[in-house]
Amino acid sequence: MVFILIAMWLFFRWRVGDFYFSGESIAKLSRDMATWTILAAGMTLVIVSGNIDLSVGSLLALVVGTGAFLIAPEEGMGISAGWAILIALLLGALIGVYQGFLVSYFRIPAFIVTLAGMFIFRGLTQKVSAKDPRVPDDCCVNVLGFSYVPPLASWILGVISCVILASLFLYGYKRRKQLGLDAGKPVFVAGKILLPSLAILGFVYKVNQYRGIPAQTLVMLLVMILMYFIAKHTKFGRHVYAIGGNPEAARLSGINVEKTTILVFGFMGFLTGIAGLVWMAQNQGATQKAGEWYELYAIAACVIGGTSLMGGRGSVFGSLLGALVMATVIQGMDYTGLQNWMQLVVRGGVLAIAVGIDVATKNPAPWMKRLQRTLFKRNG
Repeated sequence: MVFILIAMWLFFRWRVGDFYFSGESIAKLSRDMATWTILAAGMTLVIVSGNIDLSVGSLLALVVGTGAFLIAPEEGMGISAGWAILIALLLGALIGVYQGFLVSYFRIPAFIVTLAGMFIFRGLTQKVSAKDPRVPDDCCVNVLGFSYVPPLASWILGVISCVILASLFLYGYKRRKQLGLDAGKPVFVAGKILLPSLAILGFVYKVNQYRGIPAQTLVMLLVMILMYFIAKHTKFGRHVYAIGGNPEAARLSGINVEKTTILVFGFMGFLTGIAGLVWMAQNQGATQKAGEWYELYAIAACVIGGTSLMGGRGSVFGSLLGALVMATVIQGMDYTGLQNWMQLVVRGGVLAIAVGIDVATKNPAPWMKRLQRTLFKRNG
């Protein structure tokens, strides 16, 4: 995936010109991908647990419509932004818990529950957002949509992020050593710390050439770090992976599968609420078409990043990489002026090719293994 991403960057730089790697283009790329990357962070845990959530795009639209309707003084109720934000986040979390309850205790497949939710929430959105409620210009929500972190503060946040990542990797390495597990060679651990740190600092350097880190990007990065910690360094995260790998074995080992599943969907709903607030801030209100295709973008980011649809395998940072691949494709095609119908074709093609290459390298089909042996024999 990294090589594919680098190849796409070089290709679009060649087609677009110097602007493509400018601080402005990188800042806009990170800002535009923030909403559905937050969704991908929650979707990673959902898929790892062996489930799927097709409703997040429609739920995002409902959260956006509800929040904007509560805030809008003319088209809505005109209540304070603080209460509206709290209600919107609570709505997303409660709907997530409700769907997790149906999946856990009624044994309805997650595909069916969330497919039904996709239609229900989109229908409710058409009612709530019928007048396209707008958020006033002086509302505090708009600060999230149009503000940037100043350069000095961006550097401080970048260094803090590197320290946090290093601490998480070193904690995981030390923990595995204490448990007598294979923790990997120290040089590989150092590489896992060094490469992301260089990427973070390089990103800060480039966006500071423009206006600094976009506020939406900062929210996205904080969510990704939090979800990484939850997935890799908490008992809940270990339970999610165990359930995805073998739910019956997880149950026999003492894991409360139903409770964990409800929490997973609750997290997904809460993160959908956060993503909805980011979307509302970017667009200063709500529309009936908010969040269209976002459930597919989130799932695609997870799959491209290596999350197995069979459950039990995946990572939050892998999903971040997959989201970056999708965002690069979308932004590059916009800059090159590709027609909309062709953009959809290319997005689907990139998804199929990227996942195909990843599967072929990690778990090749039997005929691929035979072909590899044949080629090696000839070369030998």
